[in-house]
Amino acid sequence: MGSLGEKSVNEGFLYGTHAVIIQCAFFTLMLVASEAGFRLGRKVESSTPAQTKAQISTVEAAILGILGLLLGFTMSMAVSRFEVRKQLVLDEANAIGTSLLRAQLLAAPEGPEIAGLLREYVNVRVLYGTAGNDLARLDNLHQQTTHLQTELWTRAAAYAQRDPNPAKVGLLLQSLNQAIDLEATRWTAFRNHVPQSVIYVNALVGLLAAMLVGYAFGVNGRRNLFSVGVLALAITLVLAVITDLDRPRSGFIRANQQPMTDLLHRP
Repeated sequence: MGSLGEKSVNEGFLYGTHAVIIQCAFFTLMLVASEAGFRLGRKVESSTPAQTKAQISTVEAAILGILGLLLGFTMSMAVSRFEVRKQLVLDEANAIGTSLLRAQLLAAPEGPEIAGLLREYVNVRVLYGTAGNDLARLDNLHQQTTHLQTELWTRAAAYAQRDPNPAKVGLLLQSLNQAIDLEATRWTAFRNHVPQSVIYVNALVGLLAAMLVGYAFGVNGRRNLFSVGVLALAITLVLAVITDLDRPRSGFIRANQQPMTDLLHRP
């Protein structure tokens, strides 16, 4: 996985544009859609019978209900991915910690050397988890990770071939293999976003809902800026949380790296 793999973290408009810009633009579009609906409603106000106005209110409630279901479904997708990323940090830290303990069972000089390499590996993984979207740094850290994995596995495998009682080193190889696998799984999880098409559908339905709310105000001959503003803000905030949860390296909500950091202070 080279730099091209890292660039996929930022692909697409949603992940390559600053979150504040996206949310401000969407909030503005919500207000514009509402105003467009209101003006359209005012044009047909005089020719719209009372019964039709009541039906418009029914449709308005229905589309807001659909929007609520969509937002809830999408939020669930984003939260589940966030929880997976957070759990993988803990799982990888546990696998590396187990490898550290098992390396201490090996005789010198191999045991202390492998333990030292594992501590260096932990430091690289901590830096990798907190590197943000600095692609050059991420690529360098990934290369260091791959080099250390190769070095650890080579030394442990060489020790296993010389050890007449391979049980202890076999356990070390098992936990090392798990740690290596979890590193690859974490990288895959970082790229596992909520499909952008799903978020775009949420945004589109939100805009349609805002337009219909404005239209309903228009056919009734009155504008309620406070209600429209609150609706636009609420939908924008929910979408902001969804996209933030789905930005594993650049969002405000990030998986806690504390389990990995704690390994640096383990004696």
